[in-house]
Amino acid sequence: MAAYDYIHDGMAIYERSFAIIRAEADLSRFSDAEADVAIRMIHACGQVEAASHFIFSSDFVASARTALAAGAPIFCD
Repeated sequence: MAAYDYIHDGMAIYERSFAIIRAEADLSRFSDAEADVAIRMIHACGQVEAASHFIFSSDFVASARTALAAGAPIFCD
């Protein structure tokens, strides 16, 4: 039986996933804060090419952080 070299540490898998996204997705048009959101969105859908469809308003990240800090709900499907 073949032996496989898998990463077994959950945090290491998490960090590697985000490193792959950063390496493969074109995040150049985003600010650092927008890129952080885009990376999370890519991680959720599993498609680095999705970044080409993301559009952020100029105050999106700050407004979202303020809303979440105030207890706004998060809706998802």
